[in-house]
Amino acid sequence: MYCLVNISKPADGKFPEYTSSMQEWLGIMGQHNVTSSIKVATVGEAEPYVYAITMAKDAREFGEQMDTVRNTQAFKSWYGQMANNRISHGIDSFMMDLQEGYDATPKISEGVIVSTIWSVDNLLEFYTNVARARAIHEKNGAIVRAWSIYGGRYAGAMAYNMSFESMAAYGQAFEGSRAEAQVMNGEIVAKGTVSARVLAGTILENPLIIT
Repeated sequence: MYCLVNISKPADGKFPEYTSSMQEWLGIMGQHNVTSSIKVATVGEAEPYVYAITMAKDAREFGEQMDTVRNTQAFKSWYGQMANNRISHGIDSFMMDLQEGYDATPKISEGVIVSTIWSVDNLLEFYTNVARARAIHEKNGAIVRAWSIYGGRYAGAMAYNMSFESMAAYGQAFEGSRAEAQVMNGEIVAKGTVSARVLAGTILENPLIIT
């Protein structure tokens, strides 16, 4: 699976126009059968930044879809309005490639995404820990995906994402995982080695206004 993420925020005084524009973007993507979604960062960012996400089964399909969409008059018009009217401010953009061994169906979480970004120092040790964490989290209801990040502020890093139906489901999974996770973390600390470093942690939810 291949994913593009564009992060932005409304320009001052342009919130109604921004909301309308993001709805239009969703419509354009939908017209061309591009899997897309909008999420809002409720934890981990300086402001409630908006994440516009598109997904494809692989990079080939992604490239073909983007060529098709970007050559349409609807997209060109939308893009021109965003630029000429200065409706938004860009924060970041990046692409992600799903790592092997995870569900490759291009389906975006319909609820909450809890994302942790890692800079990896020791690949073998880190991914041994990831496999163990994944087993714990999936057993407690999370959909887990690991991504390689290209471009943007976290280029070269790895994203460990957990998806849940709701914040309530996230809270239940967190508490269900707590005991095993504490044991695992204690054993990792006891080794005295560093396999990776956390760069960021973000919780993304469905927007309350942009739908």
